[in-house]
Amino acid sequence: MKKNAFVVLVLFCAAITHAQNTKKRVTILPSSDLTIIGDSNIAKFQCEFDTSHLQESQVVTYQKTGNQIKFTGAVLTLNNRGFDCGSKGINRDFHDLLKTEEYPRILLEMNKVILSSPTQGIATVTITIAGKRNNYEVPVIIKDGAIAQFTGNLHLNIKDYGLEAPKKLFGMIVVKDEIDINFDLLVKK
Repeated sequence: MKKNAFVVLVLFCAAITHAQNTKKRVTILPSSDLTIIGDSNIAKFQCEFDTSHLQESQVVTYQKTGNQIKFTGAVLTLNNRGFDCGSKGINRDFHDLLKTEEYPRILLEMNKVILSSPTQGIATVTITIAGKRNNYEVPVIIKDGAIAQFTGNLHLNIKDYGLEAPKKLFGMIVVKDEIDINFDLLVKK
């Protein structure tokens, strides 16, 4: 009986220790890449984010239980003015679309990752654009190490955020509602 009680106590302590929150200071390195890709009835466009607009580092709290990692405070704040779409006209249209004057930032919040292997998983993220929040599940490729790498692609519809795609030349040029957000983030722990 005493042996069984000891085993239960050891398992309970191991579960508590394993489920405790861990805090890490992380920095997204300037060599990271974040791109928004869109399309119109004329041509594709690409808006690259200048990572020098990111904060230097932040403290992220996470809890790993089995193959699931839950995060607190893992918010990537993107200043809309950090995006360059290649020309002044497209930049202006991009900022009009995002309502940059009223909502100057896009927030990407990592909520959790469910690992399917040590190098792959599904991330649950909350994205805030123009004051509206939506949740997505995004497949990610993960390379762990002193500098971790997170790579993936999120396909979304701007109408999910109440945004209206710009039309130019009396409606002859129409931007499509669907965009892709490609990310290749290098994170120093």
